[in-house]
Amino acid sequence: MPKPWFAEEPDDDLISEIKAFVRETGTPYLWRGHTHTKPEKGSLIRYKGEFTLPASHAGAKHKDKWSPCPCCKPRSPWFYKDGKIAWFPEQKLIRLIGPDCFKAIDAHGHAAALQSFREEQDRKNTERYLLDNIGAVPAAISAASENLPVLREIDRIRAILSRNVPRLIGFDLWRHVRADDALKLEVTRIEQRVDRSGNQTAVSVQDLTRYGPISGAIMLKPDHSELAPRAEKVIEVVRTINFGPEYAQALHHDERKEIIKKLRLIATLAEISDEADKARLFLSPLNMATLNGWGKSEGAPTRIYIAVSPELSEIRLGKEADTASAIPVKPVFFQDLRSMPAIAKSIKESN
Repeated sequence: MPKPWFAEEPDDDLISEIKAFVRETGTPYLWRGHTHTKPEKGSLIRYKGEFTLPASHAGAKHKDKWSPCPCCKPRSPWFYKDGKIAWFPEQKLIRLIGPDCFKAIDAHGHAAALQSFREEQDRKNTERYLLDNIGAVPAAISAASENLPVLREIDRIRAILSRNVPRLIGFDLWRHVRADDALKLEVTRIEQRVDRSGNQTAVSVQDLTRYGPISGAIMLKPDHSELAPRAEKVIEVVRTINFGPEYAQALHHDERKEIIKKLRLIATLAEISDEADKARLFLSPLNMATLNGWGKSEGAPTRIYIAVSPELSEIRLGKEADTASAIPVKPVFFQDLRSMPAIAKSIKESN
């Protein structure tokens, strides 16, 4: 029986050793920890890395340099290009095998291991990117800090509108649009129905028809989470990171995990900015025109008038222009948010 050398999951240092050995010697089957025996079907397998044999091994004329594969041909040349580092945790073994050779033994196990490996590689690439770009964190903190006054005013107006729109227009607009972000009109349709006796009768049916899309509907959501406190909490945590590149290179494994956990929080700042911009669309000229037009349409469930003063200091809201209530708003509400640096957006997209 082969000696169970690898009870613990192979770490990055061991994977690097294997890749270096294959690169320098072109003989993966001679690596000190390689097991030649064929794995059994149903064996738990984890792919931990990929390697490439030297170009000098390529082609039929170099078949004497090809590597045997424990899955397919353990004693004769089989593959000459790419291979996989396969760890078998139950047997505590490592086998250096052909790229898809385990598939012939256990297709399901191969597919599951491959998916897990790709996900792990994506995670490691993201972590490497984060640590390589740790110096960009101060820019993210600066941008997020400058955005706080805007976020606070958005939070304030959001609280006012989500609480008062139903009262001012006599209609729960959030409930009307929350499922599909669309305004609807009430219509009456005539349907012809036939009873069991074959008699046909015209029946009036109340229905809804789509009027058009609404933007920024989340401005009306009653149970929303405030933006500014969320941003402040992330800023407070991320500020504890040492931003020096030398620091990142000297981190131990547990320290790296903790720093990466904090770095991932930067994605929250990008998400907050996106949510703020989305909510503000409710008071965009186009959206207010849509709401006003909808409220005047036949079949609208309510009348509505909404406008922002030219000096951006007041929102007028009600059923009609002459009875609309005035809601003070600070011009900072409409101020452009400072863009988050690329690192924030990259983390957001990778999460």
